[in-house]
Amino acid sequence: MQQTGHVFHGGAFFEAIGVKFDDLRRKNDIVNADVLDAWYDPSPRVVDTIHEHLAWLMKTSPPLYGEGLRSVISEVRRIPEECVIVGAGTTALMYQAIPKIIDKDSKVVILDPMYGEYVHICENVVGAQVIRHDCLESDGFKPGFERLMKDCKNADLLIMVNPNSPTGSAIDSSLLKKILDGLSEQTKVWIDETYIDFDPELASAEVLIPEDPRVIVSKSLSKYYALSGVRVGYLAGPSSLIAEIEPESTPWSVGLIAQVAAVEALRDQPYYAFVTAETARLRRVLGGAFSTIEEVKVFPSVTNFLLIELFGVDAETVVQKARKDGVYLRNCDTLSQRFQGRFIRTAVKDAASNARIVQAISDAMR
Repeated sequence: MQQTGHVFHGGAFFEAIGVKFDDLRRKNDIVNADVLDAWYDPSPRVVDTIHEHLAWLMKTSPPLYGEGLRSVISEVRRIPEECVIVGAGTTALMYQAIPKIIDKDSKVVILDPMYGEYVHICENVVGAQVIRHDCLESDGFKPGFERLMKDCKNADLLIMVNPNSPTGSAIDSSLLKKILDGLSEQTKVWIDETYIDFDPELASAEVLIPEDPRVIVSKSLSKYYALSGVRVGYLAGPSSLIAEIEPESTPWSVGLIAQVAAVEALRDQPYYAFVTAETARLRRVLGGAFSTIEEVKVFPSVTNFLLIELFGVDAETVVQKARKDGVYLRNCDTLSQRFQGRFIRTAVKDAASNARIVQAISDAMR
């Protein structure tokens, strides 16, 4: 059950499994496509290492501030170590860092639609003025450059998720450079790259950090590296911002299992390159299957999820009917006021689960 005072997220499938975890075997009966967890397992290096040392990892206190993980991130991502801070997922880092960047007198521009936690932090936690930049379907759900520049006039912070959720669309390097060149030197740019690794052609903005003090990149290790359950991520930005955040970092905020899992995952790029290609194949097949349903429109995506527009049936109706078949989908209404019961989002899963998703949506449209 969603608690009041918090942003709505997926995860309703736990109602079927049981929130007290009495019988985790029930997970085999459902398709948890309302969240964007990986359909594949973590790297075998991760699983084997955790399995071999599990008892010790569970009873042992982790390094205080993830020093070893931070060093590996610096090495793999080629970011100066003083520009990196780790945390228990990027959402935790958002709550830690954003109030250091803005205050109640700040103007913040966000994309609409986009991950809802950003609006909540800026509006309800900090109390800043939030301007929603509409990413239009006619623009492929990408920012309209001229409109964005107008929205960002006198802005203190621009927040973008790239690739974006729930749309699956991406801002390429040329458009990102154009946006950065068009912004004031006083406008900081927060780029959430949770899903960027699903598109090997898309360059990370991390490379800009040493040369552009406005750029801040948040990077989850949950979705792409299949580590959602252990909660680990990092923030990369100017060393001055990281130094300001660090004194308030909580000791042991990232558990030992999470730190070890993240290190092993980051060191096994061949495995993740393989599952990236397989995810793209599964996404193409799933999108093609949806094209046979006349009442739906599927939007292009470079990620592990698809945005679907519905015609003739309300999104919540489809979501509730699909649940009766054990398939959990996301009603996108909470991600944009403009969706108005017309859009759902589904994760890309394994082939058998994808077939169940297609069948459940097809049945729900009748």
